Amino acid sequence: MMESTRRDVTVLVPLSKGNPDKEENLRKCPTVQVKNVIFDSIHEKENLMDYVQRLKKVVSENNVSVVLPTSDVSTFVHAALARDFAHIPGPSVESCYLAFHKPYTRQHLDLGETPTAYDVLDLDSPTLFQDAERALEKVGLPAFVKSATATLAYGLKKIENYDDLKDALEDFKTMRDKNPDCLTSPSAAFYRDYFKEYLDVQKYPLALRDVVLVEPFLDAETLCTADGCVVDGKLVHWTITDELQYDGHEAKFTSMLGPTNEPQDIQTRMWRIYDRIMDRMIQAGFNDGYTNIEIFKMKDGTLRLCEVNARGSRLVQGIYKQVYRNANQDYVYLSAGTGIVPVTPPPTGRHGVAYMAKFLGLERPGNLMDFDKITQLKSDPDVHIEPYFGRDDAVPDIPGSAGCDICSVVAFGNDRRAMMKKLVEVLRLIVKKPERLAYPVSEENMMSILY
Repeated sequence: MMESTRRDVTVLVPLSKGNPDKEENLRKCPTVQVKNVIFDSIHEKENLMDYVQRLKKVVSENNVSVVLPTSDVSTFVHAALARDFAHIPGPSVESCYLAFHKPYTRQHLDLGETPTAYDVLDLDSPTLFQDAERALEKVGLPAFVKSATATLAYGLKKIENYDDLKDALEDFKTMRDKNPDCLTSPSAAFYRDYFKEYLDVQKYPLALRDVVLVEPFLDAETLCTADGCVVDGKLVHWTITDELQYDGHEAKFTSMLGPTNEPQDIQTRMWRIYDRIMDRMIQAGFNDGYTNIEIFKMKDGTLRLCEVNARGSRLVQGIYKQVYRNANQDYVYLSAGTGIVPVTPPPTGRHGVAYMAKFLGLERPGNLMDFDKITQLKSDPDVHIEPYFGRDDAVPDIPGSAGCDICSVVAFGNDRRAMMKKLVEVLRLIVKKPERLAYPVSEENMMSILY
């Protein structure tokens, strides 16, 4: 398409700080002419409804035509603005909510080959601890507990006995009470006014409650992510990526590798699950957006749903830079409404691994990472590093947290061993305190967990 025929768009990136690299990348989109990019962060003490109301003025005053969600919560911003402004393409709030709220995901979207048992606990129930005993009777031990709404694995915990669950519930309550404004806390108060306006809370009453999900601990063999998009009502498959596994960790799957090593018959079955879930999402109003769905392959060979995300993945996007051609999740949103439907991106033959540098025992990021080395590595074509904090930023210390992601590191190679060697080499350069990594890295252990 000739540049002169491309429509001008102004892009709003909610819940995001200014990012010159991202803005430069958005301006390279071949299907639209990006006129302006507005990054906007939520203000202190704003709840989600306050934030959406403020952004409605931003949309009107700046003629915003595209909203680009980059996180779970920002999908709600996108969906609300798409509802309130007919010219903004996007999904329904309900479809994003089904992906976001873990108990409702289990109830409505668990279309794997074997559904997973689950129970829901209300943190404000006067019988919470009696309810917890009944939940363990239902799902069995070991179990997993997670907040219905918290993101980034905050509060995620493996449960071996009743006391473990009781301690985890106390942690969840502490997280909520001490950090009510933190986006990763399980706080219904942050969402309540928004859901009353944009969601049928009679149909989804848990939206107004602080609840946690209890389900069996799934000792899976592998975890993969199938991702794709829906544009103009058409579903398009993109890729399947694998995750590394660290045996002995409560959340043993982390980081992503592409392309997948799973045999074709397993990939076909995963796409079948993806299609069933996406049919349900489309029925709920999902459109003009990107999704990724995480699927366990169990040791008996069955495939079970892990979770659904109504957005792209920063890690997968990092891998796409060299592993697939013409694969950019952001461009799906920029092109929505133009009549252009993306196609499945072809592989390049390269391999990539995206590693989350998650640290335990938080402190100043500059004490954990060498930011000067990170800057120097920008010239290396086989590595891409995206810091989530500046070297002197304050990092929230949330009780019950599994650590904090300081940055992502993507490394490339001509095969899996080469990409892993590159990753280990880079992390040795930039990590000042490797003993504090939640997922340790050495050439020996990284090679041992490849499959």
